[in-house]
Amino acid sequence: MSLAALQRAFIAEIAASDEGAPASSLGMEIYRQAYRGRLAAALEVSFERTRRWVGEESFAQAAAHYILTHPPHGWTLDAYGADFPALLGELFVENPEVGELAWFEWTLQQAFAAPDRAALDPAALAAAGLDEAQWAGLRFTMAAGYAARPVRTACLALWRALAEGEADGFDPAPGEWRQLVVWRRDHTPHFRVFEADEFAMLDALARERTLGEATVTGDPARLGEWLAQWLGEELFSGFSAAL
Repeated sequence: MSLAALQRAFIAEIAASDEGAPASSLGMEIYRQAYRGRLAAALEVSFERTRRWVGEESFAQAAAHYILTHPPHGWTLDAYGADFPALLGELFVENPEVGELAWFEWTLQQAFAAPDRAALDPAALAAAGLDEAQWAGLRFTMAAGYAARPVRTACLALWRALAEGEADGFDPAPGEWRQLVVWRRDHTPHFRVFEADEFAMLDALARERTLGEATVTGDPARLGEWLAQWLGEELFSGFSAAL
């Protein structure tokens, strides 16, 4: 057996379930449990508030399921857990705040660790001397750690309540869908909830649509107001304009 084949077999046995493939030796059993313990510990750190919200036992069961179905693919444990919020959304379908809270926790950490990008200086945009056609063809690069998803529960209020130890009896009852946006500003993760019209235009820009194309998706009358606010919030790190 080649070294590569031996390594693949070793990894497969470590990651296998006890029911489907019992450990071949006591040493492998010890190694397998240590492997799972490290992954479980990584999830507990990444989703600390989610763990406290659902409870130790429920979190441990969800983590065990994730570990068996999502083996690590990266070189660092910091990247492990990317798909855990989606799994929690499936496992706790009757409690949609769980998946949303987990996504928020994870995304804040990812924003904090994202590669640096300098914020777009509004003065640089103003000094670019763009004509009307160039403004219409303007494209923006988003801030470091930019991410967005729809939410319909009070997951932000729940996140704050858990930080203050006041989550007992908290009711994160589902409401209307809104868009939660996370990004990094001044080396600190920031977040805000957007209403549909404003987010539609921002999302178009995040998907590399031109400013002219983005006006089709939102309220053009409010474009100037929103653009000024986004620049002030440092949601962009750069721009390019068609010549």
